[in-house]
Parts: sequence; C-alpha cells; structure tokens
Amino acid sequence: MSKQETAPPASGAGPRRKTSRRVKVLATFMAMFLTLGICEAALRLLWHNSYAGDSAEHVVHLRIHQANRDYLIDRSQLDDEPSTVRLRTDARSYILPSFQHEQPIATVAFLGGSTTECFAVREEVRFPARVSQLLDERGWKVNTLNAARSGNTLHDSINIVFNHVAADRPDIIVVMNAANDVGCLARDGDYRSRGGKPLSLDTVGQWMKHSLTKRVYLAALLRKSFSRGPQPGALHNRERRTDPAIAKTLNVDLFQRRLHVIIHLCRDLGIRPVLMTQPFSGSSNELTPDWADLGSQDLFNEVIREVGTQEGVTVIDLVRHLKENVADWDQPMIVFYDGIHVCDDGSETYAQYITEKLLPLVEEIAAKKQTER
Repeated sequence: MSKQETAPPASGAGPRRKTSRRVKVLATFMAMFLTLGICEAALRLLWHNSYAGDSAEHVVHLRIHQANRDYLIDRSQLDDEPSTVRLRTDARSYILPSFQHEQPIATVAFLGGSTTECFAVREEVRFPARVSQLLDERGWKVNTLNAARSGNTLHDSINIVFNHVAADRPDIIVVMNAANDVGCLARDGDYRSRGGKPLSLDTVGQWMKHSLTKRVYLAALLRKSFSRGPQPGALHNRERRTDPAIAKTLNVDLFQRRLHVIIHLCRDLGIRPVLMTQPFSGSSNELTPDWADLGSQDLFNEVIREVGTQEGVTVIDLVRHLKENVADWDQPMIVFYDGIHVCDDGSETYAQYITEKLLPLVEEIAAKKQTER
C-alpha cells in the first residue's frame, strides 16, 4: 500500500487570516468615519443649519408624588409610636387614603408642602384624610385629595392645580404655602428655580433611578439607604429664626401676586379657593428645619389674610386658632414635633378646625347641586 502524503498546513495561515479580517474591519470603519467627516465639513461650509443655535427643550417639573408609591418612613426620632409610618399614593399620585366615597357630595383637594403632606404622621390621621372622616361623621360624604409634597412653594401649587388637580374636578381647593416660599425667595430672590428647565443628563438620571429601583430590589435597597425620615440637625440660627429684619429682604410682592393667581385660576376653573395660614411656633429643637424663620412666616401669613380679605375667599387661620384656642400649642409634641410640622395629635387639631371651617362651604355646594338636579 502506498502511504498517502498530506501537505502540512502553511505555518501561520490561521493568524494571518484573523489579522487580515481585523485590518479590513478597521479600514471599513476608518473609511466610514472619513466619509462622514468630509460630509460634515462640506455641510458646515455650504449649508445653513436651522437648528445650530437651539438649546435643549424646556420642561416644567410637576412636583407631585410618584403614582402607586408605598414608602416606609422612620420616625423614631420623634419618640412617637409607631416608629415607622407609611406614605402611599394612588394611581393619580394623591396621598392615601383618597377618593373615599364612590358618590361624594363634594371633593376637596389640599395643596402645600411638607406641612400638608404630613409624611411623619400616621396615614389615617393625616389631616387632609381625617377631614373626610370627620365630615362623614356629620353626614357629608366628601372626598379629600392630598396633593402636597415636601418642598413645594405656592408657584408649584399653581402648576399642580392647572396641570393635574383640575382634571379631577374638585369643588374646593385648600392651599397652605408660606415657609417654602420664604426659603425659595431668600435663596434665589424669585421663583425662577420653579419654572421650566432645559432637558439634561440629570433629568435622564432621575428617570433611570426611578425605573431601576422600581424593578431591581438591590438598587431600591441602595436608594432607600440614602433616604431619611425626620433627622436631627445642627442647633443654630436661633437668632435668625426670630429676627424680623430678615423678612424685609424678601420680595413679598412675588408671593402676594401668586396668591391672586391661584385664587383666580381656581375660580376660572369653577373651583372654590380656600387659603390657610401656616403656623410656626418659633421654638427650636434638633429637628427644626434651618430655613424656618418666624419673622418672615408672620409676614407671609399676614399677606395671606390680606389677600383673602381682598378677594373675598375663606381663610382658615390656623395660626390664630392655635394661639387663641389651643393650650400649650407651642410646646413640643402638643401640636408640632419641631415647631412647624405636626405630630399625630397636632394633625387631629388641624383636622377638627379645618372641618369646622369647611362645613358651611360643603353644605352650600350640596344645596347648589341639589337645586341643579
């Protein structure tokens, strides 16, 4: 038998073929980039780009809670039971409980910042929800919607009414804004920070954060670890908090104009506007926000009263009620845990008085609806 001879493969043929492919791919990409570069250069020389001066599109941040939120808040710093409370929202971003009745005689929406949001209060006794319970006990089925969010100013409330709450056709809107407006105007001098802003990587980052933590529990745990409930802060600025001269540096007129705007906006939408003064005891503890300022708070509350009188709208004067009718209201844990945010008992105090002041309006709305039928 003759032995079949086979020629050995050429040494290095495999690596050379791989190298050849890589060179071709690299050459292809270089040719593409060179072609695109030539086209770009030619267009810059010969063509007018109508979009060359455009900035990113502006968006307005609607400061409402995320829909269907179920958030646990640690309030152990308050020395109050339970140490953890829930902040839940419905599909329309209102803090639960909401839409309490299928066929309400009226709907009341509450707007404001953290003092209306009541994030450290048990959800069943947050005063916007408690008002519905108290009215129900008096025979009136009234839905209450809590559209407040920490940090919101009057400018934000106007935006929320126009772009969100109005769609749910409330009969009454109750607004309590003052302290965050003081802080915003003290820091910026105006409300520009609450207006439209160009789309940015920060906007994309916020969307990615919410999307990721919704689906990935590990990411949610990391996010939660950086979130805090009421926390102790530095005990400073006590003199600033009671210095009436601070108020003179603020452009109060900008706040006053927005009070007129939200009143007219509500009326034009067929909604009864109600204003509330925002109490601050002036006392300080380790939980009191650094931005709390008694002199400015008093000034802004007086503006609320004046505008309410000028416009002929109901003003629920919580400040006056506490001073005149609630014993030791400025002592810790009677109404507030930090001088401005209510504890559970304080929320009940608010709810009782707000219910009393809203009752005539509810009866009037009910009588009007009955006549229209």
